[in-house]
Amino acid sequence: MSDYTISINGQFVEERDANISVLDHGFLFGDSIYEVVRTVNGKLFAADRHLKRLHNSANSLEMPLQQSDEWYLDRWRDLHAKRASGESYLRIIITRGVGPLSLDYTQCEKQNVIGIAKPLNKWPDEDYAHGCKVVLAEVRRNAKQATDPAIKSGNYLNNVLALKEARAAGATEAIMLNVQGHITEATTSNVFFVKDGVVKTPALKEGLLEGVTRGFILQVCKDLGLTCEEGVFTRDELLNADEVFITGTTRDVMPVGYIGREKIKFTPGSLTIKIANAYHDVLHDPKNQM
Repeated sequence: MSDYTISINGQFVEERDANISVLDHGFLFGDSIYEVVRTVNGKLFAADRHLKRLHNSANSLEMPLQQSDEWYLDRWRDLHAKRASGESYLRIIITRGVGPLSLDYTQCEKQNVIGIAKPLNKWPDEDYAHGCKVVLAEVRRNAKQATDPAIKSGNYLNNVLALKEARAAGATEAIMLNVQGHITEATTSNVFFVKDGVVKTPALKEGLLEGVTRGFILQVCKDLGLTCEEGVFTRDELLNADEVFITGTTRDVMPVGYIGREKIKFTPGSLTIKIANAYHDVLHDPKNQM
């Protein structure tokens, strides 16, 4: 039995029957957007923030959504309800739709909406207890003036190539630099580090996705009275950090133990633990669930 529950344009289908046209521009050119929502206690977590980002991605591609927000919320809820048990990873993909074999998208009239649900990722306990291993990728993050990383699109080849480097080194994630050599983000995570009691994370202008979890962590730091800086940081600053952690929808707050062969000083560090515990409370706060 497949671990995937799938819907296409609101209709559930078996995995073997989950088909779209080869002329869909999402398939042909990566001309699509997506969002992933997780459940907490069976409810959608931070779905309003994910919807806002979905709209931002769509508008950036001049591809305004063709369904109401409530329709997309219902699709996420239906996917979770269709699964047998446990918490869910819920992905909605919206493609430009079918059109001619051409980069010109103006004849793509009807978007396709694909929903995929699976059990929520379970990352190794070891990664949280002693820190995961990451690498600094050689491949650079797409420039904002090229394929803007702020758009959560289906064009993820840049991230795939970086993760390929991570896997070759036996690492769980790859942190990417921009073309100027500054830290941006990991392939599916945002990056934070601590130096002399100050929490630091790359500014959005450096070319990275505005992570939903990232936003919560910034608020958590403020609530805890911690100084948190969004700025421009080099690889040397990251390698010399006291603590490093990555954040994401399925990872929550994951400490980093090694960057390549370089061991991080404190893993997990005291501030990382404090932030992770506070974020756990955010996850389970009913006001953040829908």
